[in-house]
Amino acid sequence: MARLSNDGNGLRSRRDNGALQSLPDYCVTLSRSSHPDQPCPPDATDVQFGAHLMTAASKPSLELSPFIKADAMMMDKVLDQLEAVNVTPTQRRDLKSAVQSLCRLIGQDPSGVPANINWVHVRFRRVHPAQAGLSEKRLKNIRAGVIKALELCGASRARSDWLSPPSPAWADILARLPDRHDVWKLTQLAQYCSALNVSPDQVRDEHARALRDAIANETFTDRPDAKVSATVATWNRLCRTRADWPQRPLGFPYRRDRWTFPIEAFPASFQADVARWIDRLAQPDPLTGEGPAKPLRPATLKHQRFNIQQVASAIVRSGTPIEEITELACLVDLTKLKAGLRFYMSRFGGKPTESTHKLATCVKTIARYGVKVDAAHLEEIRSLCTRLANGTTVVRAKNQERLEQLDDDRNLANLLQLPSRLVQLAANKALRPQRRALLLQAALAIEILLHAPMRIGNLSRLSFERHVRRTEVKGQSCLLLSIPGEEVKNNRSLSYELTGETLRLYDLYMRDYRPWLIESPSEYVFPNRSGGPKFAANLSALIKEMIYEHTGLVVHAHLFRSIAGKIHCMIHPGDFVTLGHAIGDTLQTAMKSYAQFEQKNAVRHYQASVAAARDRLKDRAGKHG
Repeated sequence: MARLSNDGNGLRSRRDNGALQSLPDYCVTLSRSSHPDQPCPPDATDVQFGAHLMTAASKPSLELSPFIKADAMMMDKVLDQLEAVNVTPTQRRDLKSAVQSLCRLIGQDPSGVPANINWVHVRFRRVHPAQAGLSEKRLKNIRAGVIKALELCGASRARSDWLSPPSPAWADILARLPDRHDVWKLTQLAQYCSALNVSPDQVRDEHARALRDAIANETFTDRPDAKVSATVATWNRLCRTRADWPQRPLGFPYRRDRWTFPIEAFPASFQADVARWIDRLAQPDPLTGEGPAKPLRPATLKHQRFNIQQVASAIVRSGTPIEEITELACLVDLTKLKAGLRFYMSRFGGKPTESTHKLATCVKTIARYGVKVDAAHLEEIRSLCTRLANGTTVVRAKNQERLEQLDDDRNLANLLQLPSRLVQLAANKALRPQRRALLLQAALAIEILLHAPMRIGNLSRLSFERHVRRTEVKGQSCLLLSIPGEEVKNNRSLSYELTGETLRLYDLYMRDYRPWLIESPSEYVFPNRSGGPKFAANLSALIKEMIYEHTGLVVHAHLFRSIAGKIHCMIHPGDFVTLGHAIGDTLQTAMKSYAQFEQKNAVRHYQASVAAARDRLKDRAGKHG
């Protein structure tokens, strides 16, 4: 995709004689169960619901918001009425242009945009000027023009004038509730189900799940998950406390039930075996060669223990009684292991994932060093790991989607120029000192990640006493960042030289802005108020929020490691050695993780060759006819 969508995935709508023309696609693709390992059989109501969706989806028309009244005034009527309002021709032209600009920005036809001042105010919050290719001033002028046009045409400000009312069945059940807060929490569910012709006693889990998407797309709520969770909680409470309420509780959307069993639920002998294995990883004996070359970190040990918990639980879920899991050797049994991994993959559509491969690799290590299986047995587990690795993709779908934002050169340029832009904004003395300091802190963090793509944990703990040193390289002032391997996730030492604008930004931050962020002396480049290191999650949130606020891009701190690969492969395709050193990974990892960028650039290079050949040989083509 070229740029982020400007319409927030808003759904188009259309009306014909006030009739409902179609339903959103997300209604058609509802999943059948919240829990893949516990499918629920369809009942008569579910079958009726599915048939209703198929009938609606078969109608050849645009998607319709379930929340907009069929007879609500729309923007096409505003464009018509502007012809008759008492304004100059120039003003009329500008007002119509503003309305049409809004519709283009959100990707909807004027006939599908409610002519409601409240709706417009809320909708404009989802349009980011950077992603729309507009200046902030231009976007404000468009908003002002739209509001003026609506006022001149007598458009309403009330939400109720564009929101679809609940059906009589829903209105009746809501009228029984004495608490108005309960009514408010259930109103959107009522509106949504009314649009689907679903009565209160027909509501199922799939409606709650689809409601979440409808709320996010159509009402622009910032926290749709919380909104729907409150709705479901209210519904379930009324199920328990009111005899006249439909007696079918709803599941919470996107809340996964814990499918693993705690280690403590397994037999004592298995618990003891796990404890011995973890202790071996934490305290390897250098004289016997038992265990890893160096002790694993506490976070890694915790992760290894959870991997064992997942494998053991998956084996139990696949049919083995929990009391039969008595030792680690049970996990390396090929029949049990394959059944457990098959169950685990069923949670992801039956396909292997990166986490599936990691579980199998964990078992392979236990088989080789813990249980010490024979060579043939170990080779079978190795072969299984290889097959799982070949079936997985290195880049997750969500990361891939976020990286695709940067396929647009303008988006990539906005990100690369963001540190200097934040420096300019921080120079505004009308802002509070704290705000100016945070702007500079974000600018420096982004600048370092662009030139030294380290993990956010190492960035947040950068100490100018242990990791940062001023020096000169070839007569040029330089900031040397050195992080020892024992502080890095993969035990590979990191070393970066920062010069030029990056060094000047560091000096500016340390001298003029960092003092506003601390109350006690601190050795950390990114300190918290008390002098300790800023929490990695807090620094990551600051980076993500600043990037979105000023560019409209969704970029988290860890994505900079992938961005490094994208940038370097664009300028120096095929140079994985340099990239591996930059991100602190092996050549093999760099080639596996970032080959996707190499492929894209190679295809562009080839297509340029086709264009050049066509141009060079255009006069050599034979004459026809």
